[in-house]
Amino acid sequence: MRDVSEPRMLRSESGGTIALHKLGTEGPPLLFVHATGFNARTYGPFMAELTKHFTVWAPDLRAHGWSSPPEDDDYEWTSLAEDILVVVDHLEIATGELNCVGHSVGAATLLLADAARPGLIRRMYGYEPVMWRPGEAFPAGENPLIPGAMKRREVFNSRAEALERFASRPPFASCRADALHSYVMNIFEDIEAGGVRLRCRGANEAKIYDGERVSTTDKVVACQAPIVIGKGRSPSFEALGVPEAGLPAAEALPNARIIYYEGLTHFGPLEAPEKVAVDALLAVQ
Repeated sequence: MRDVSEPRMLRSESGGTIALHKLGTEGPPLLFVHATGFNARTYGPFMAELTKHFTVWAPDLRAHGWSSPPEDDDYEWTSLAEDILVVVDHLEIATGELNCVGHSVGAATLLLADAARPGLIRRMYGYEPVMWRPGEAFPAGENPLIPGAMKRREVFNSRAEALERFASRPPFASCRADALHSYVMNIFEDIEAGGVRLRCRGANEAKIYDGERVSTTDKVVACQAPIVIGKGRSPSFEALGVPEAGLPAAEALPNARIIYYEGLTHFGPLEAPEKVAVDALLAVQ
């Protein structure tokens, strides 16, 4: 897999820009959307499998990667889904013809995009889409992931220093070495003073977690597309307060099928990239 171009910069309806990456050049189009804190280029080994069969188009969500923060400071996930529709329109993908893969918030926003434009998705694989049953979402400002994001260390002397730190502690310690390397190489930007800084600032990441409140299953029950939900089976994510990630969506979607992965966490695409990618490919072909 290789990045074949600089990202295209699209205009978000909330102001700011959406960076759209073209990854690989083989096969029909596939839309991929990343998890919170990641970006389109942080999934090296996983993406390498997808680009053997598809030309992958992958946007960076608001304030992630090469995309800018929204001018109106709107990070609700239904608004992130509006950016997905901007990308779909730019690519001129007709309703009912969108094959897609998503991880966490990426999978959730794809489903919310289908809710906003019924019948959009043809087939989809989502690894642990974060969606809530009605009434179960955290109140505004109370998502337990917010404090950690606000305290996130953003600046390191080098990517090598960051890689050593991440490899030694959860949640990244369980990631495969080459996948973690891809993550670290692309999650940072160089800064003029020397060193590197996270492209997604901690304060913006916290706003993404707070915007999760609107990602509820009652919005997606009309989605008729075949959806495969990947679900890790590991206690590590339970400590963060989201033990059921992926299950509410699987329950609500009428044509959903769930695949469990023993020993994988919420970071499954970085822990077992080929295994998860094979299932993703089968889901969308």
